[in-house]
Amino acid sequence: MKTSLRDYWEVINYNYEQIRFAEIKSSVIISVFSLVFTFAYTIDILDEENVYVFELNKPTDYIILFSIFPVIYFTFISFVSCVKCFLPRFKKSAINSPLFFGDVAMGYQDFETYNKDLNSLLTDDEQYKKHLAHMVYATANIAFTKFKHVNAAIRSLIKTIICFTIFLILLYLL
Repeated sequence: MKTSLRDYWEVINYNYEQIRFAEIKSSVIISVFSLVFTFAYTIDILDEENVYVFELNKPTDYIILFSIFPVIYFTFISFVSCVKCFLPRFKKSAINSPLFFGDVAMGYQDFETYNKDLNSLLTDDEQYKKHLAHMVYATANIAFTKFKHVNAAIRSLIKTIICFTIFLILLYLL
C-alpha cells in the first residue's frame, strides 16, 4: 500500500481541526465563567438581606469567608489554562521548512530564495513527504498541548462550580 500526499494533508487538516476545537472549548469555558460571575453579581444586587456583608463577629463568618478562597484559586487556574491554550509555547521546529509559515517568515530573507527552496521541495517526493510528516508531527503536538490545557481548565471549572455552590450553601445556611 502506497501512501499518497493526500493522506498526509488529511492528517494535517484533522490536526488543525482538533486545534480549532480545543480553542473553541477554551472560549466556551471563559463564557461559562462570565455567566457564573454574572450570576454571582446578580445575586449580590438582589440580596436585600445583605447576606454578603461579613462583620467577622462569629466563627461561622470566618468559615464562609475561607470557603470563597478555593473558588478564587480554581477560577485562576482555569483562566490560566485557557490562556495557555490560546498562547501555548512550543519547541523550535526540528526542520526549517518552506511549508511552515513561521519558518517562511523567519528563515527566508527574500522571495527568490524561498521560491527556489519550495520548488525544490515540491519536486522531490521523499523530501516533500518528510516535510509533510514533520507537519503532522508538529500539528499533533500542538493539538495535544492545547487539549492538555483545555482539560485542566475544564477540571478547574468543575471544581470552581462545586466550591461556589458550597460557598452559596454556607452563605445562606450559616
